[in-house]
Amino acid sequence: MATFSVLTSLLCIVILQRLTKRLFLSMVGGFFAFILLNSFLLSKIPFLVVETFRDKSFLTLILSVIMIYFLEQLMSISKDAENLSLAVKKLFKGSSKAAASFLASVIGLLPVPSGAMFSAPIVAKLTPETDNLTKTAMNYWFRHTLEFFWPMYPAMYLLSSLISKPLGRISANLFPLFLISFVSGWIKFNGFTLPKMTRINWEDVKKLWPVFMILSIGVAIVVFKIDGWIVLLIACTLYGILRKNHALQAFLETLKRFDILGVLFVIFLYKHAITDFGIGEVIGKELTKLGNEAVVLSTLAPLLVGMSTGITSATVGITVPLLISLDKAEYALLTYIFAVLGVLLSPVHLCLVLTAKYFQVDFLKVLKRILLLVIVVAVFSIIMYAF
Repeated sequence: MATFSVLTSLLCIVILQRLTKRLFLSMVGGFFAFILLNSFLLSKIPFLVVETFRDKSFLTLILSVIMIYFLEQLMSISKDAENLSLAVKKLFKGSSKAAASFLASVIGLLPVPSGAMFSAPIVAKLTPETDNLTKTAMNYWFRHTLEFFWPMYPAMYLLSSLISKPLGRISANLFPLFLISFVSGWIKFNGFTLPKMTRINWEDVKKLWPVFMILSIGVAIVVFKIDGWIVLLIACTLYGILRKNHALQAFLETLKRFDILGVLFVIFLYKHAITDFGIGEVIGKELTKLGNEAVVLSTLAPLLVGMSTGITSATVGITVPLLISLDKAEYALLTYIFAVLGVLLSPVHLCLVLTAKYFQVDFLKVLKRILLLVIVVAVFSIIMYAF
């Protein structure tokens, strides 16, 4: 029943998005379909609301998203994003898509919620001749290729602690899959042409400073263990002072984007409904009845839980302990990969929600555009990690 309710709610989101083109209405409809099919949750709605507002990750996410929007607006209004895109394009000998692909991947080093919003405005400036759907899909995919192996993502830490395996070894084992995801994405969006780079002058190098700012944010989070929202606040303050003539306009433009807060609120209601009442674990147990426990728990379970939660660490935290209980920890890497793939396909994934809204495209079309890449990674991961 839990599996059926999740699948039905996801289907409702898809259908309502097709009919209304209103993401908030689609999310609300999907959430209430899930609640109605798990009727005991009807009386728990006040609890879910309270837990969402008590959830530190929700509150810091709201702050982070607002600050990311502010940085994006300030970069755009001050022309820093435009200057950066021109310099990067020169570095890649005018190849816009190649430059956008690499830049989105570099920003993938930054393990923050809705991180794809960092690269979205830069990708937009780099590829003016490309349609918005391709921009969104390209940015979304390359931003997340790093998540297949980069050891600084929270889900990687969680996986390491659950299976008592060194983080460095896990990262090294998963690195080949990162290469497969990057190369397959490169072929899809850039063809079989290799990137060509050239030297740029010092004036153009100086225009690359926003990239170093973004990487500095990543270093502060990863190396110095500072909370992401605090680092973003410092970055916004310093950048606002540096571009004080444009800061007020950027702030006013940011205020126009507050409609996304309702969507984020519903997503967290959904998250707490699934995780706080053990529904994720029930899904895993229901799926094991399909047959081979290890294969199902390491593929279908994380895929479905990832699609329903939109959060990789939550998916790993739900599914990997089930594997361990069956003495099948050797399938943990495969579980992690399918958790990432499930989150990539999730209609409640923050990066997908925010960037689809930013580029004004239907998120379902974005998922359709990357589906073949997901299948390629899934097939290779089974070949490499299931046998």
